[in-house]
Amino acid sequence: MSGRRIVLTADRSLTTNYRGNFLYGFIACGPYELVPEWVFDKVFCPSVETDPVTGEAKVAQCGLRRIESALLKEYRRDEVFIAHPDMLDRAIGEDTKVVGINVMDPLGMAPVTTTMSPEKLSYIAMKFKRMCAKIIQLKKRYNFKVLVGGNGSWELAKLDRMRIHGIDSVVIGEADEIAVDLFRDAEQGNVKPLVHAMVRNIDNIPEIQGPTVNSLIEAMRGCGRGCDFCDVNKRSKKDFPLERLQREARINLDYGFDSIWLQSDEILLYGCDNKDFIPNKDAITYLWRGLKSLGARFVGTTHMTLSGVVAKPDLIEELSRINEMSNERWLATNLGLETGSPRLARRHLGMKTKPFSPEEWPWVVKEGCRILNKNNWFPALTLIVGWPDESPDDTRDTLDLIESLVAMRMRGLIAPLLYQDFSERNSMHFRNLNEIQFTVFWRCWEHNLQVINDIIPIIVRNKTYGPLMKVFMTMLIKAGTWAIMRYLRGLCKELFGRTPDDIVDRYRRPITVTAVD
Repeated sequence: MSGRRIVLTADRSLTTNYRGNFLYGFIACGPYELVPEWVFDKVFCPSVETDPVTGEAKVAQCGLRRIESALLKEYRRDEVFIAHPDMLDRAIGEDTKVVGINVMDPLGMAPVTTTMSPEKLSYIAMKFKRMCAKIIQLKKRYNFKVLVGGNGSWELAKLDRMRIHGIDSVVIGEADEIAVDLFRDAEQGNVKPLVHAMVRNIDNIPEIQGPTVNSLIEAMRGCGRGCDFCDVNKRSKKDFPLERLQREARINLDYGFDSIWLQSDEILLYGCDNKDFIPNKDAITYLWRGLKSLGARFVGTTHMTLSGVVAKPDLIEELSRINEMSNERWLATNLGLETGSPRLARRHLGMKTKPFSPEEWPWVVKEGCRILNKNNWFPALTLIVGWPDESPDDTRDTLDLIESLVAMRMRGLIAPLLYQDFSERNSMHFRNLNEIQFTVFWRCWEHNLQVINDIIPIIVRNKTYGPLMKVFMTMLIKAGTWAIMRYLRGLCKELFGRTPDDIVDRYRRPITVTAVD
C-alpha cells in the first residue's frame, strides 16, 4: 500500500457529532472502566460518516480542517488526507511522510477529566493511547514523522511523554500560519521537539474546505478578559467577518447539518472595541441574522460570559427571538462561574467581571442566570474548587452563591472542577478537599441531579433515538447520576468519617431567593 503523503487525524473521542448535543462530549471525560465501550461508541458518541474503503472521515474537527486548508495551499488535494483513527492503516503507507494529530485532552489532565475520572483512565485518554499504539506500529514500518497540536498539546510537551506516544514534535498555540513550514521540515527530517506559534494576522487563518463536527465554525479567537488560569488569554482577540463565516456555514449546511454552532472563547465580545467590555449588540445580532438567513434551524454558541449577559440583557432576548426559542426549545451554552468569592475574582478573573466590579460578581452570576433562563438559554456553569490561595471564607462565599442559585431554581448545570495548574505543581486533587469544599461539590451535584431528572425528556428527545433507545437512555442517565452521588458519598466517608448530610448541615445556610422567571 502506498499511503497518503500527509495524514491528519484525531482520536475517536473527537471523531463524533455527539448526536447533535455537545454536552454528550463530556462523557468522554468519564472513567473508561465503569462504562462499557459500546455505550460510548454507539449510544452517546457514534462515529462520524467514514468512507469504508479509504478510511476518510467525512466530518472533522474545525482545527483539523484549518490545518488541512493551510496545507492545501502547497500540497495537492490527493496528498492531504483526514483519516478516521480506527482506519489509519488504510491511509498510511510507504509514501506517508507526516502524520498530524489534533488533541483536546490526550492524557486526561484537563479540569473536567480530572474531576470526572479521579484516579481512573478516562475515555478520552484511553482512545488517545489506543490510537497512538496503532500509529507507533505503523511508524515502525513506514518511518514517518508525527506532529501533534491542538488545545491539549501542552499535556504532551515533555520528552518522555512524547517518546512513549511516538511523537516527534509538539506544537503549542496556533499553527495556521506555519503549518506548511512545519510539515515541509518534518518531511525532510527536521523537527523541533517543541514549537510555540501564534497567528499574527487573521487573514492568514485559512477557511475550512470541508464539514466540521456538529457544524462548528470559529466566530472568533481569543478573549481579552485576562483570567490568569486560562490559556486562551495568550491569543489576541480576532473576529471573523460575517461573509467568511457564511461561506464556512454553507459547507456544513450543504453537507446536511440543519444548524450552525459558533466556536468562541467569549461570543459576547464579538465586534466589541470598548474598554468596558460592553457587548456590541448591533454586531452580534447582525452575525446571528446573517447566519440564520442561510436556512439554519438555529445558531448556537459554545461560550458566553455572565457579565456580558447582564450588561446587555436585551441582546440575549434578541438572540432568542432570532432563534425562535421558547419554553419547548432551549439552547445550552457554557459559562465560567469560576468562584463566588469577590476576593478571588479580583485576584484571578482579570476583566471577566467587566463592566461590573469583582465585588458585584456574585450578583452578576445570579442575574446572568436569571436573564438566560428567562430567554430560554440553558447555562452550563463551570466552577473552580481548590484555588492555591483559596481560604475558608472564599469557599464560604462560593457556597453561598451556589445556595442562591439552587434557591432560585436555576435551570442549568453547575460543574464543580478541581483547580488544574498548567505547570502541574499546584493542581488540586479530591483527597485534598476540606469539608466546606466537599460541601460545594455535594450541593452542586444535588442541584444537577434534580435538573437532569427534570430535563431527561428533553435530552432523549433526539431524532436519532427510537422508543427503546429513549428508555435505555433514561435508565443510563439515571444510573450515571446515581454513580456520581455514590462516589461522593464514599469519598465523604473516607475523608471525613461522616455522611454528606452530616457535613452539609454543618456549613449550609438557608438562603431565600425569588425563583427564576
